[in-house]
Amino acid sequence: MNTPSFDRRPCILKLINPVQQYAWGNTDGIAPFIDIPPIGGMPAGEVWMSTHRRAPSKVLLAEAETGLDALIEQDPAFWLGPEAAREFGDLPFLFKVLAAGAPLSLQVHPDRTAAQTGHAEEEARGIPLLAPERTFKDPNHKPELAVALTPFSAMAGFRPIEEIKSLLGPELCALAGVDSLPDGAEAFRELVRRLFNVPQEAREKRQSAIARRAGELSASSQTRERQAGRLVLELIERYPGDPGQCAPLVLDILELEPGQGLFIPAGVIHAYLKGSILEIMACSDNVVRAGLTVKHVDVDLLCRILDPEAKPLCINAEPAGDDAPGMRHLVWHTPTREFRLERFVLEGEESRASQACWKPEGPEILLCTRGEAQIHADSSYALRARSSLFIAGTCPRLTLQGRAEVWRAAVGFEQSASKSPEKGPAP
Repeated sequence: MNTPSFDRRPCILKLINPVQQYAWGNTDGIAPFIDIPPIGGMPAGEVWMSTHRRAPSKVLLAEAETGLDALIEQDPAFWLGPEAAREFGDLPFLFKVLAAGAPLSLQVHPDRTAAQTGHAEEEARGIPLLAPERTFKDPNHKPELAVALTPFSAMAGFRPIEEIKSLLGPELCALAGVDSLPDGAEAFRELVRRLFNVPQEAREKRQSAIARRAGELSASSQTRERQAGRLVLELIERYPGDPGQCAPLVLDILELEPGQGLFIPAGVIHAYLKGSILEIMACSDNVVRAGLTVKHVDVDLLCRILDPEAKPLCINAEPAGDDAPGMRHLVWHTPTREFRLERFVLEGEESRASQACWKPEGPEILLCTRGEAQIHADSSYALRARSSLFIAGTCPRLTLQGRAEVWRAAVGFEQSASKSPEKGPAP
């Protein structure tokens, strides 16, 4: 595809974003928040806004569709801005709308070192990028932030070891050798190996024990026990024969309300369960799975990149400090430089629309999930509900005006290294 060349480049471009279809997806959970074309087959699970080589976004430029990746490659300094061009050389984040109608796979994302090593090894072995057994699709780490658009549930991080033993019960503890685990953090790595790496000949006995224990827990008077047991029963029905069915007995179950955030660092075992979210991450598609999927599973590799001491963070949005009449500006702080997520809520009176102003420090993507806004920069642009725009890093100071809810995905340069995210209550 040829990239149009012209003298006066607009600094704001309309995005056309690819849809990812998965068996666990929920088209009705995505459509209220972003435009998607009619699709057949499996439901829509994600819409990507990024330059990731697996499915880059396109932009409308000179009345033609052009890959955002190709556009940035032509002139990184202009499209990314000088600082992002020097540090990253490409759009450093992947921004998604994700809707889960059923649980996703039990997974861990690698840190940068593991990703670089694994990617180089798979490239040397000639494994095609889209091959089912391909794990490291790029050499990047994948810290990620999810912010709930609807009530949202997930499993993330380990329960205390004594609670795990109590939930598993005597039979499962004996079958998995839980009482002989090593001490310290290594106990969790070995626990994952013993629970999810089950030989085929032992699976039937293990499955029967899991089902019995889930039935007992689902009738418990204790809320956490009952919640875990009922989720195991749901996973048994959804993923028959999968050792990952017992994950709710090992992992914390988190419930998020709209606007609440969950930050998943590299090395944290997790599985999203149900609901719609905005998700922003370092630009990577590296996933190592342990179960709850028909895709490639590698429990031994997952255990090697698992960091039992890394914890998920429940993050509350904080005021950005520049609120004005009719305008609220919130930010979810994370310990990353690749990305930052913000939300503008413009609620001016009918006779006077409210506005927000800022100067981009790097590339940005704006997504309007409600209402309609106008952006004024080098020219004026419409941002309608369920549409998205790419903002060049060299864009002049811009003004966002209207009555709308607009999400701003940007690089994390403005996040102070000394500022810790505001954590929500522990589950």
